[in-house]
Amino acid sequence: MPVSFLQLSLCGLVIAGLTGCGGGSNNGGSNNNGGGSPTTVTYDFTSTPISAAPVAVATKIGSAAFTQATLTGGTLTISVPSGETNYAVAYLCPTETLAVPPANYEYVVEASTVDGTAKTGECSGPNTAKLGLATGEVNATAIPGAEGIWGIVGGYWDSGFGSTLTMNEDAPLGTYDVPVLVTTGGASFGDIAAAKILRAQTIPGVLNGGNLIDFTASDETTQQPITFTNLPSGYIADSPSASYETAGGVSILLNLLGPAGEYTALPAGTYQSGDYYQIAAGAYTGVSTFQGVGVLKIVTSGGPQNFTLPAPWTYAGPTAASLPTFNLSYSGFSGMANISESAIIQWNQGTVSQNLIEMTTTANYQSGATSITIPDLSGLTGFIAPATSGTTITWTANVFQGDPFLTTPPSGIVQSVGAGGTYTEP
Repeated sequence: MPVSFLQLSLCGLVIAGLTGCGGGSNNGGSNNNGGGSPTTVTYDFTSTPISAAPVAVATKIGSAAFTQATLTGGTLTISVPSGETNYAVAYLCPTETLAVPPANYEYVVEASTVDGTAKTGECSGPNTAKLGLATGEVNATAIPGAEGIWGIVGGYWDSGFGSTLTMNEDAPLGTYDVPVLVTTGGASFGDIAAAKILRAQTIPGVLNGGNLIDFTASDETTQQPITFTNLPSGYIADSPSASYETAGGVSILLNLLGPAGEYTALPAGTYQSGDYYQIAAGAYTGVSTFQGVGVLKIVTSGGPQNFTLPAPWTYAGPTAASLPTFNLSYSGFSGMANISESAIIQWNQGTVSQNLIEMTTTANYQSGATSITIPDLSGLTGFIAPATSGTTITWTANVFQGDPFLTTPPSGIVQSVGAGGTYTEP
């Protein structure tokens, strides 16, 4: 498989702004303005120091057409009239110029005011924050096999080979949880052998109150097993994706595309109230054309994990079109409440650019619908034009059940099934 099914499933959850997972059709909601006050929804594109504002933004209310929108100070404000709950946001992120060819990412999020009114948009970009110096001394000589150390401060990191490190890193001003990770793969970031989280560190400043960041055996990580119930016949266990999320808002990538059947758990003493693990695991069949099943689980304990997989899903994909419709009917979840979908199309436009359009919808917007049509935004300024005839389109579709991100901290699981393949643009 060119891209892990689990990565794509997890991506759909994140791109939805943590309002829910999946995608939807344009058939939800009414245009009854009613007589009450409108509901204001905001999308903040400045949530981190390395966030970037999109270069194009559009919105729609209910089943109306998309119209161009503007940001104020990196925030999009949407007024949803009384009597209406559904709205949609579309945005194009700045071109990723380091990709070859340069990459354009366009996201469409359909949601409901029921999902909440303060959301976060996701675009990466150059740091624009004022910087200050973070310093500290790290000693990991007690960790067997230590070959490298990483200190991550406000989205920036300092790293070095060996078992000691003098941190001297410019980082965005503010207060952050600072993970310090000891690896067995040197400064190239290999397996995490030990970890500490320095809570609420102020930048500029000296980390850990000026004290030595000294690792002992109690800071060592462990490899925890992942087992499956209902693994479909003929399916291959996928590499899990695991991260540790701190109550202070820092995400620590534990393993991505690591060995199937296990994940890295931080030492038990690391946990504080509000922290949690986010672990996605599952299985797939096929390569260029594939089917997959998976589960995203939110847990607070880093012990052995069992994943009960949903029944497999067979989907041949959308009818070839520049802006396809995905018919995502699936009845294999235990209980069919809180179902939503997502769809992705991506293609290279020669050697000029690579383009991706992802559409997701919350379950409240979807309201039981089972189809997604990628909207035509080419009439609006700045958005991606459809692929030209003869272009190879790679597609991915997912159906989800559950949404642990509606609570703080998140709790519960998401079941998912997915499929992917290619077609030629007519």
